[in-house]
Amino acid sequence: MLESLEQLLIVLAIGSAVAIGAKRINIPYNVALVVVGLLLVLMDMLPHTSMDPALVLLVLLPVLVFQGALSADDTSMRQAARPILALAVPGVLLSLLATAAIAAVELGLPFSVALLLGAVLAITDTVSVLIAFRSVRVPHRLAAIMEGESLFNDGTALVLVSVAATVVMQGYADPTQIGRTLVIAIVAGALLGTAFGTLGALILRHAPDDLTAILASLVSVFATALVTEHFGGSAVIAVVLAGVLIGHEMRARLEPSRVLALQGFWEIAAFVCNVWLFLLVGMQLRSDMLITEAWPIFLAVIALHAGRAIAVYICFGALHLAGEGVPWRWQHVMVFGNVKGALSMAAVLALPQGIAYRERLIAIVFGVTLVTLVTQALPFRRFLTWLGVAHRAGDDTADRCRAVLIGARRAQKELDTLMAEGLISRHDHAERWAAFQRDVIEAERQLRRLSDDVDGAAALPAVLNARKAAILDAARRGLITERTAATQVAALDAEILRAAAADHHEG
Repeated sequence: MLESLEQLLIVLAIGSAVAIGAKRINIPYNVALVVVGLLLVLMDMLPHTSMDPALVLLVLLPVLVFQGALSADDTSMRQAARPILALAVPGVLLSLLATAAIAAVELGLPFSVALLLGAVLAITDTVSVLIAFRSVRVPHRLAAIMEGESLFNDGTALVLVSVAATVVMQGYADPTQIGRTLVIAIVAGALLGTAFGTLGALILRHAPDDLTAILASLVSVFATALVTEHFGGSAVIAVVLAGVLIGHEMRARLEPSRVLALQGFWEIAAFVCNVWLFLLVGMQLRSDMLITEAWPIFLAVIALHAGRAIAVYICFGALHLAGEGVPWRWQHVMVFGNVKGALSMAAVLALPQGIAYRERLIAIVFGVTLVTLVTQALPFRRFLTWLGVAHRAGDDTADRCRAVLIGARRAQKELDTLMAEGLISRHDHAERWAAFQRDVIEAERQLRRLSDDVDGAAALPAVLNARKAAILDAARRGLITERTAATQVAALDAEILRAAAADHHEG
């Protein structure tokens, strides 16, 4: 036990140092982790210890996918449901088959093992991509598609990893058994995830304080994973759905302090799991194996991108024929943004110890992760700007105005809640509410002035939503009639839809 605690402390110390250094030089921390992991492997500084794959499957994976689902914008994902589902279901299958076919030819792997490698590499881990999105601002719908695909892709791809691993272990494929396994995994995962998500959201609403809310969320995650696994369902699909439901209820019904506490806890938990996974891979790798597999890693990267390109362009081509087009430039972003990370490494580490080619698959997946993080995640912001997808970087003033609008409106809403609960007087409410309203008016004035010079398409939705919120608030306070408010809001909604349509057809 003492030795295990010492190893854990060393891992966390290394992870903290790497994260601090990455922040100071402004690169994603997972890029720094994989580079440091490579150096530690090559210098043979990590202990080589055995590991129970169940630890990854039932502890690390649920934490990682729940944290992503908890912070997901479920409203935007619903609006982009068709592109997300196209990539998360047929897209995963196309990517898996294309990658496996190319890998079987290039790497000389048995086709069942190539299918397993294709399933592992079909997982899209978009931590670095979403970090880049936050720093340069891309169209909201594009970010929603990539975030939603990443979440639901995790579930379907990991189910396929499990099926492919079973085929490799058995040495043959039974179509009936595969079909039954897939149906049970998806249906049981969806049903149990919805049930546990609904129950978890209900418990969170009645938790007396932040600590019990965090504990309740922790129990919900592992209960969801363990019960779903017991019934043969996909624990990842269940945890994703539970996370999306809990996240929606959390933002809609909980007070801001509790939302921040929950988000902070799960961000820390996901960070610890990321650090542990990157170094766990190093503990399973031998430096000579990594050097031996250098050429196969390069070929696997080619296969990976070919499979992803086939999946993206075919799926979105079919959507275009169905009347829902996705701009070409966005499709290029989805191909280039196909970065591997902690989830792919977790999937390969979760493979049974006795499975054929396990060591080789771990080396290839680690190498592919290293290559994609360094060659794609690092220059991704520049790629977005070069492609013309990112908004111009010179609109800092507009960003500050939007921050003021968002913050002031949220503060006004909280003031309304405090007054309704009798925690502040009507006089204090009116005085502070008016101060925030002056901030809103000034921010709107600056955005109108900047709209011609900066990025009108980007500024317009913020202004329209701010106006809509102000009108609805005036109706609630009795300053205008509900009939007048409804007329004005309908007109603003039409403008917002036109702005969204223009953003959708951009490029």
